[in-house]
Amino acid sequence: MLVLRWAAAGTLIVALCAALWRAAHPPRGTTGARAALARYAAHPSAVLAVAALITLYVLSALAPLLATHDPIAILERSMSNHAPSRAFLFGTDYAGRDVFSRVLYGARISLSVALLATSIAVVVGTLWGITAGFCGGKLDALMMRIVDAFLAIPRIVLLIAVGTLWAPLSISALIIVLGLTAWFETSRLVRAEVLSIKDREMVVAARALGASDVAIVKRHVLPNVLTPVFVAATLGVASVIINEAALSFLGIGVADPTPSLGNIIRDGTPYLASAWWVALFPGITLVITALAYNLAGDGLRDAMDPRQVDR
Repeated sequence: MLVLRWAAAGTLIVALCAALWRAAHPPRGTTGARAALARYAAHPSAVLAVAALITLYVLSALAPLLATHDPIAILERSMSNHAPSRAFLFGTDYAGRDVFSRVLYGARISLSVALLATSIAVVVGTLWGITAGFCGGKLDALMMRIVDAFLAIPRIVLLIAVGTLWAPLSISALIIVLGLTAWFETSRLVRAEVLSIKDREMVVAARALGASDVAIVKRHVLPNVLTPVFVAATLGVASVIINEAALSFLGIGVADPTPSLGNIIRDGTPYLASAWWVALFPGITLVITALAYNLAGDGLRDAMDPRQVDR
């Protein structure tokens, strides 16, 4: 049964990767989004990163089918810190819980938290940056000084302070906290783009024709800032994943017995000498995920750069 589960997961992963590869190799003369995909495919590391992310998301989505044990079930005490074997692919932790199942479910939670928190950060940062850049004047100065004040505080310190004050955090609260502390850089990026757009001929012409500010923002400003925001969001997911793992490692993020990559690593830290596998496998998963998002973001930035010329 387990072989069939893995075969189904592997088939789905191969199908998704094949679809991405076909989309990234359009016929000659193709422009627009297909041309951007073609430029993206010119970066082997970025394509490999996307394949790795697809694999991680598929495996985490199929965690209920692929997990060999209940991720929070405590087995017999004699099974604590059991080395990797056929029955326990990644071994067991100090409580006798299956590390492989916990990593699957932990990656599922970490990836979900990161995506939702990044979505909040993108929405808040985009709205803040558009408002500051388009309105200008004293409002712009005030809003940007607020952003500068938050940027002056190391983000991890801010997260620890907020998490400690309201601990224990539920997963929903953790998503909100991570999202509301991740939008500062996005707002500065959006403001800079808006400042370069609002004085262009298309905006001046729209204003001369009597278009309202809301209509101008919706029709001319927002579509032009979405591309850099999307690239920044892709790069920002990696940061959110690491911060979530750090909070869970410190005990103020995802709380036991719910698995997260951070608290699984924390559970294995006291046993690095005798049970290295407990911290190793979630650590590798965390590194691969963060690296894949960074490489995918770099490739996306190059593919969407308007200065790129199709060959």
